[in-house]
Amino acid sequence: MPTDRLPVSTPQFRTSLLRKLKNMFPGLEVRIEDAPKGIIFQLLGPDGRARTKEVSIFRNGPDALTSEGLKRRILNAGRPAGGFPEQLGGAG
Repeated sequence: MPTDRLPVSTPQFRTSLLRKLKNMFPGLEVRIEDAPKGIIFQLLGPDGRARTKEVSIFRNGPDALTSEGLKRRILNAGRPAGGFPEQLGGAG
């Protein structure tokens, strides 16, 4: 089944999301958790500090797993105290 039709709560969607984020942000840890109506992810630096705020995905749309869609969601969630990763214009 193509990933653009999977509910966000499935292991297949989570695996696809994890792979995409690890490719986009090498060296950062990815935390994925259940949310009441979907999932939440957050990127953490090697020191454990948050490099993004928690980002919610409630449904799988056409851009849910695209680089542009994920970057937009991360930026819309807001800047964390530790700053964005360098791939999003942060200090690294």
